Amino acid sequence: MKFDLLYRRRWLLVYVPILLVAAILLWLSYTRWIAQPPRVLTIAVGQASDSSAQLAPRYRQRLADMGIEAKILPHANAKLALDSVLGSPARADIAIASGLQAPAPAEPSGKASRGAQALAVIEREPVWVFSRIPLMTKLQELRSMRIGIVAEDELAPGIAARLLQHAQLQISDVQIIKVPRDRMTNELIDGQIDVAILLASASNESARVLMRSPSIQILGVDQIRQLIDQEPRLRPFVLPQGVIELRGDIPPRDLTLLSADLQLVIRPNMHPALQRALLDVATQLHERPSFLQRQGEFPRVTDTDFPPSPTAVAAMRGSKPWLEHILPFGWAQLVQWLLLAFLPILLITIVVLAWIPSWFDWRINAVLQNFYGELKFLETEIEPVASERPIEMKRLLQRLDDIEMKVIQLELPSDYTERWYTLRAHLAGARDHLLGLRSR
Repeated sequence: MKFDLLYRRRWLLVYVPILLVAAILLWLSYTRWIAQPPRVLTIAVGQASDSSAQLAPRYRQRLADMGIEAKILPHANAKLALDSVLGSPARADIAIASGLQAPAPAEPSGKASRGAQALAVIEREPVWVFSRIPLMTKLQELRSMRIGIVAEDELAPGIAARLLQHAQLQISDVQIIKVPRDRMTNELIDGQIDVAILLASASNESARVLMRSPSIQILGVDQIRQLIDQEPRLRPFVLPQGVIELRGDIPPRDLTLLSADLQLVIRPNMHPALQRALLDVATQLHERPSFLQRQGEFPRVTDTDFPPSPTAVAAMRGSKPWLEHILPFGWAQLVQWLLLAFLPILLITIVVLAWIPSWFDWRINAVLQNFYGELKFLETEIEPVASERPIEMKRLLQRLDDIEMKVIQLELPSDYTERWYTLRAHLAGARDHLLGLRSR
């Protein structure tokens, strides 16, 4: 056995492979098992006047404070922004989408349900019906009116059709006019249209101007039970009297409005830590009360129109790594990897490297002890054979020669030379004893 060669080349044949395996395990743990979250993500948005485009810079700023770079990817409309998350391969990691863009519950699951998950509902996006006609209070009074909808909003025609159907009106009973979003306010105030139907959050500039304009009034939706049964993605809420402006008494009475939920839509394979970071940012940006929401009403992970993210549901229930409670985002992920992967692999590697010399010692001792065992068995046979079967003395001598030849062929490290010579000395003593008995 070439123990000497193995021992002399132990760095190349033993230590280096062990270190290489440890390095591979560390790399796999960093990229696969306890993969570090990416530090760059892409947010898909619609046009500059969309709610998504207005919210995205706020998310980018908060994420930058956590050490995450957010790139904003603009699209011609909200549908294309959502499609960039649903695509394969996806061009964006997250989109700020209306719940009306999700498949209706009665529809078969389509690409949206298979390819995206809702991280959270972050805002209420009301369906505003603004009218310049004095004393107008009901949708049934829309007959023969010029109704403006946002030209860039692909959801606007469907919303208008729903409202007209609820008012028992046909599309032919009114005049639908597509108006660019940035001209909607002026055209309504100037009388070029009579009514504007607008799906917009409270931060939308057109909605803010129109709801405070003295010549414009907000229409509510009455008897909406049948409408929300037909379109559950639209949800009713009450806009209390005077909540927009107390001094101006806007609105002048309680109004029941419809709204869609604005949601963070993500790829299902987004890193869980990145999902929790986005959820933290959403909480910072959207938990404060406004005239459209109560304190802590948003963000929420229940009643989402897209399938909810299991990671977000668990995080909202308090299932969050303890390190993320006490450390900044980046440090929490690094320390988690250090504790769960780097330190255990490093400790095991050190133990294995420290055990290698003991393994050599144990293995060589085992070989030498094997020869000592054979020698002991031979020595127990010498006396009986010499006294009872002298003719077999030659056989014993041959066995001794075989053992000695094997010992001579051993290639042991120099550290074990003394033990090797001691074994040779014991073999020589046994030979002398055997020859002495044979010569009698």
